[in-house]
Amino acid sequence: MKRRIISCFLTAAAVMSCALPFSSAANATDRKNVLIVGDSVSTVLRWSPESMKPLWGKPYNSTLEVWGCQKLLTEGCNPSKNPSALASVLKHKNDNIDIVVVMTGYNDTGDEYLRQAIRKINTAVKQIGAELMWLTYRQNGNVRIKARGFNKVVRQEAKRLKMSIFDWDAKSRTKSAWFNGESVHMNARGGIALGRGIRDALDTHFQSGSTTTVAPTTTVLDTTTTVVP
Repeated sequence: MKRRIISCFLTAAAVMSCALPFSSAANATDRKNVLIVGDSVSTVLRWSPESMKPLWGKPYNSTLEVWGCQKLLTEGCNPSKNPSALASVLKHKNDNIDIVVVMTGYNDTGDEYLRQAIRKINTAVKQIGAELMWLTYRQNGNVRIKARGFNKVVRQEAKRLKMSIFDWDAKSRTKSAWFNGESVHMNARGGIALGRGIRDALDTHFQSGSTTTVAPTTTVLDTTTTVVP
């Protein structure tokens, strides 16, 4: 009788040990590949690693293409390190990106220019099989007037293109402690708030109720460093 009980116990344990890897593999497939494209305003995500922690433990693999003086459709001030946002999207055409999050445009001018840029980037995003999320522009400092016009365009194009919006301007409007003076550039505290905001916006977009605890991979694309937490 004892032998039969032990045999049954070992059989049950073997079944459980075989089931665990299958469960882990299933969770891994739930992860979404996120490409974050931005200019100097969003480089806080790169120079302050704490900013990315809100995405850890969530089902997201995040790749950063955030560069100072990045522009939407043309090269930035340093062509070798500042490709356009459009070029940064197309660069990842073979990387199975699920969603592109755009936080750039502060170095561009003209409402109609922004409108055409959003449409071209949206087309590129669709070509690589991804979805598009655009952050509104913080209406502050020397970009206050421009940002107001830009945000109107973003909302119009979101309806036209069925594009998701993360309203960063509304979230950050009264949070002066997140920023350096009257700037739109964040300090480390603001970076953490930005990371949390992007995470929450992604959760809402994907209607994520997942409790997956698989840590994501965060790839920082520059000439020197790749970080895998």
